[in-house]
Amino acid sequence: MMPRPYSLSCHCGAIKLEVDAELAGLEECNCSTCARSGFLHWSVPMESVRLVTQKRNISTYLWRDAGGGHQFCPTCGTGLMRTGYRDRISINARCIEGIDVFTLEVKRYDGRTLMPPGPTM
Repeated sequence: MMPRPYSLSCHCGAIKLEVDAELAGLEECNCSTCARSGFLHWSVPMESVRLVTQKRNISTYLWRDAGGGHQFCPTCGTGLMRTGYRDRISINARCIEGIDVFTLEVKRYDGRTLMPPGPTM
C-alpha cells in the first residue's frame, strides 16, 4: 500500500486532491448513477481532503436534493467526489494515482434495491 496522504486527480490533471485517511471500506454501488459512472466510493472525513491545485471550477450534478451532489471535472468529465453525507465525503477511489483498484478489497452495496428512487420530474 502507498504511504499517506494519497494523491488523486481527474483524467486530464486539472483537479488534484490529497486524502489523508485509511484506504479502507471501499464500496461499489449499482444505483442508477454509480452503475453508469463506475464511481468507487471511499468514504472519508471531510477534513482529510485537501485541494492541491489552485481553485478550479468543478461541475456539480444535483440529483436528489441541493444538499449533496456529484462533483466532476468540467474538462474531462471524471467524477471525483460526492457530497451530502453529513461530515463525510465520498471520494472516487478510481482516481488514486498509482493504485490498481483490482488489488483492493471492495464491498458491494445494492443501491438499486436499497436506495429510494429519485425525483421523477
